[in-house]
Amino acid sequence: MKKIALILTVAVLSSLATIAQDIPKKEFTISVSDKSIALQPGETKKYFVTLNRSKSYKKTEIDLLIDSTLPEGVTVTFENGLDPMVNRVMVVSVADDAAPNAKAVILKGKSLRASKGVMLNLSVNDEAYTAN
Repeated sequence: MKKIALILTVAVLSSLATIAQDIPKKEFTISVSDKSIALQPGETKKYFVTLNRSKSYKKTEIDLLIDSTLPEGVTVTFENGLDPMVNRVMVVSVADDAAPNAKAVILKGKSLRASKGVMLNLSVNDEAYTAN
């Protein structure tokens, strides 16, 4: 019984340590469910974006945008998740007639006081591309 209690205690403490690492000490960070975005013409996919906020940024408005030129025929929009202060959904759509393309794009979170970015690899027609 003592071994089970010890294992549970270790599991809980390691989970708390993981959560604590996700909360930045200053400003905010952005994480995406997948940094490699691969779509076929005519396809739409959703990706989950998490805004990890410091205590001082808990109520700060953060706008998301793509801070790069998208290939012709590719559009990106953002929807609110369950908790819009933490969760957003990035919707990527490719037109039926979009040409094959592969490039790196930047997903940017912007507030009045700071901005942060995440590099994403975008490919149309399953062409592999990796940003360095």
